[in-house]
Amino acid sequence: MSLSTSLAKPFRTTVCRETWYYLGVLAIVAGAAMFREINLLLVLAGMIAGPLWLNWHMVRSNLRGLRVERRMPRGVRAGDPLTVGLELANSRRRGSWAVTVEDQIRRNGRDALRPQAYFPYAGPRQTIQQTYRARLTERGSYDVGPMRLSTRFPFGLLKRTTTVGGRESLVVLPRLGRLTQAWLARHHEAFEGAGQRQQRFTRVEGQFYGVRFWRNGDSRRSIHWRGSARHGQLVVRQFEQPRNRDVAVLVELWQPPAADDDARDRVELAVSFAATVVADLCRKGNAAVALATTAAPAEMLGGPGSTGLAHDMLRHLALADAAREDRLPKLLENVLDRIAGGHEIILISTRDVDLNDPQRFAGPRQDPSWAATVRRIRVVDASGPTLERYFQVE
Repeated sequence: MSLSTSLAKPFRTTVCRETWYYLGVLAIVAGAAMFREINLLLVLAGMIAGPLWLNWHMVRSNLRGLRVERRMPRGVRAGDPLTVGLELANSRRRGSWAVTVEDQIRRNGRDALRPQAYFPYAGPRQTIQQTYRARLTERGSYDVGPMRLSTRFPFGLLKRTTTVGGRESLVVLPRLGRLTQAWLARHHEAFEGAGQRQQRFTRVEGQFYGVRFWRNGDSRRSIHWRGSARHGQLVVRQFEQPRNRDVAVLVELWQPPAADDDARDRVELAVSFAATVVADLCRKGNAAVALATTAAPAEMLGGPGSTGLAHDMLRHLALADAAREDRLPKLLENVLDRIAGGHEIILISTRDVDLNDPQRFAGPRQDPSWAATVRRIRVVDASGPTLERYFQVE
């Protein structure tokens, strides 16, 4: 992601704090020279005023003809360092000295972070690069920009600034943790116990399945010599590889009306756990993955596990906000009929969920397949101690 902007008026020249002391000294010398009629003091006052005039002239020309380009990463996770690249291009025939680029990063109207990058010198027709780093600890959407360029070259008595560019949106993805062996073992047991193991036939070695005729590119190690002698031509062993079970992850982000820090922490823990689960499933591939949250009950992301799908799902979780109303029944009504029967369903909630509650889930219970679907749903309560056995925040 990048943003390219050229400097445009209005420019603003301000007097620095140190300059007021400088002007005070100048006023004292000039006043004494006029009151006492001492020519040497008048000469000294002129010599003191010279650097001030030169500084005013230099800062006026130092920012002209500059172009700034910002390059942001495609995605960054909460808590990870954010590294943003800046390019300063000088189109003039004269160099620009001591230019500072200050950016702004703001979320939800809060006080902005103001990272800076310093460019000591940009030569004529030259483009130089710098980076700044920041750390964003919360997931969500941030506004980046506009940038402010400034210079105090050469004496630091006056400061020339201008604001360039508009605002860009940066989505900070949820923080990922680590799934424990207890979770992996439970997931494996649920997979094996469901009787939904599927097989696909590849060149990857596994349990022996059969033989087929030789094709270009096959490994010589896979040649079945006895079968080749029997068929009169080369045949190779064919193996089966177990296919990971398809998984649908449902996330209920609920918090009470008077949410305290613990309630907000449970929401972030549930989001981090869900993000880690879908990222792990997409990384392994070889299965279909689906994701839906109560933040958008009618929307469901899904497809074969891949890096692109993982990024889309993490982005969806990054923008998901907790709700005070009960949206879980609506979520189940909208997505359960869109989840294939072979999917394992993982429901992650910020509170204890009883799927057999006839009042809360009166709508979904009207579906004839509700009873069979409930048996496929594995509920993970982010507010209880059970999650600590399955997930560790890093």
